Amino acid sequence: NEYKSYLRIAAMDGDREMILANFQAITGNDDISVCLATLEQFNWDIDSAVMAAIDTPEIPAPTLTSFTVEWRGREEQFSLDLNTTTIGALKDMLSQRVGVPAHSFTVIGFPSTEVQFNSKTLFQMGVGSSSRLQMVESVQPLSQSQSAGSSQTMYKLRINIGGTVHELKFPSTSLISEVKQYINTAYNIPVVDQQWSGWPPGTSDTLELRDLVLEPWLTLFVKRRRETPNVINIDSDDDEFDDAMDAMPSGSASNSSGSNPLMTAGNGTEENVLQFMSVFESRYGRVHPIFHVGTLKSAMAASFSVPAAAKRPLIVFLHSDKALTAHLFCSQVLCCENISSYIDDNFVFWAWDLTSKKMEAYVMEECQSIFGLEGRHQVGQYIPDKLPLMIVITKVASSPQVFSVFQGDISPDLLMAQLVDAVENYEQTRSIEKAAEVAQEQRNLLREEQEREYMDSLQRDREKQQRRQIEEKEKMLEQQTESAKISSLSDLVPPEPDAGVPSTDITFKLPSGDRINRKFHHNTKLKILYFFVGSKGFPPARYRLIQNFPKRQFEGDEMELTLEDLGLTRREILYVEEVD
Repeated sequence: NEYKSYLRIAAMDGDREMILANFQAITGNDDISVCLATLEQFNWDIDSAVMAAIDTPEIPAPTLTSFTVEWRGREEQFSLDLNTTTIGALKDMLSQRVGVPAHSFTVIGFPSTEVQFNSKTLFQMGVGSSSRLQMVESVQPLSQSQSAGSSQTMYKLRINIGGTVHELKFPSTSLISEVKQYINTAYNIPVVDQQWSGWPPGTSDTLELRDLVLEPWLTLFVKRRRETPNVINIDSDDDEFDDAMDAMPSGSASNSSGSNPLMTAGNGTEENVLQFMSVFESRYGRVHPIFHVGTLKSAMAASFSVPAAAKRPLIVFLHSDKALTAHLFCSQVLCCENISSYIDDNFVFWAWDLTSKKMEAYVMEECQSIFGLEGRHQVGQYIPDKLPLMIVITKVASSPQVFSVFQGDISPDLLMAQLVDAVENYEQTRSIEKAAEVAQEQRNLLREEQEREYMDSLQRDREKQQRRQIEEKEKMLEQQTESAKISSLSDLVPPEPDAGVPSTDITFKLPSGDRINRKFHHNTKLKILYFFVGSKGFPPARYRLIQNFPKRQFEGDEMELTLEDLGLTRREILYVEEVD
């Protein structure tokens, strides 16, 4: 304890170190831990601490107990007399140490379940040597307003009046009775007719706001104790409620959270979901999960009829204005920003209102068509007595199943933990599906590649066949053309001369080695010999006539000369040679 006392002295600012030194000099007390405890007990008011030490010398030193208070990852050690130190004094000490105003936080983690008031001692709250308390943010002061020349702390209260949430400012010293009187004056609800809920247990009209531990998310509810004749009693039996709802014009039905019903019998599914969203926002604000607009089956498709990487569990939110916890759950849990954001990032969210029996029958039929009779029974066991509900649906081996069910009395922290567990659990299933999907995709790619290669091969074969057919047609056309040319050349060759007519006997030696003999009149021109050879398949454009002895090539200007002019009047041998 002495070592901890020195550590605390080292952490103090100069003013407190001077106060401690003066206190020890005046009282003559050398026990540093006792001096620190006394000063902290009197909030470092040296006059009060000295008077207590001098006026009551016979009182033994207080019995000090060490415990820890956590705040944003840091720990504050205290050694205090539990019998005399109050919650309010502890908050003042924490305020001075961490530099946070006492009205902006509360202390939780007390072993006792007693209602917390600033006047209660730590001993009454069960604090011991092993206790670990925590500081958490509470209602924040909104402003400093000058009143009678001094600043005054204002508190913000969220009060739901007739289904509408009002954020009202009150001085921290306001009595509970003064808050109620303000509601009477501003909203015409006499105090005697006010029926409140949401105050911390043990609250009385004589307490001040600063005496209460008010959590930042707390919403108070007030309604008239005496119902008017036109208001439907939501606790009446279902048939009476349904008859009243159906008999009233649209928008005139009254419920526990506002005058407009969340859904209207007779509307289409999408129309009802849009109406649910609109009325829900008018009651609870725009911070809420994103509603899937459509049927429950379409919500299932949006959750599970998508690639594995995009699959998400489905939340089916079943609401009823008859449920006692419905408004608290919606305002304090479902519309928390962190819960709403987590649902948007990880779930598909579908909502339906079961205030009317007709709406209830619709959703039960949907559940049966999707989950079968067993699923209908599993959901039906919660309706209507255990509403509102959040049903988490996952899909395993192509079969939808109810993973978990949350009722309206769940806390925000527990709901968040359960949602995280549902996501992590489904992620295992989804990872298996993704692996199977990747394997299937690879098989599909391989099959597509094989089919593409096969089709490419067929295309190449078709193109080759087409080229072959074209070539054959061209060859045939060429042959026909060649035949026509040969035929036309044959017509240009005169018949062989008769016996006794001066003629030349010519042997044509072909490239293949074959020979052709033919007689021509001496006055036959050289071009006729080319016509003759061409008629045998050796066209003049590609072949020429050559004489070996003497070496001689017949072409060009000689075409118009006669055999006699060329000296070819005896038996001659001419070679048919292809032109290079």
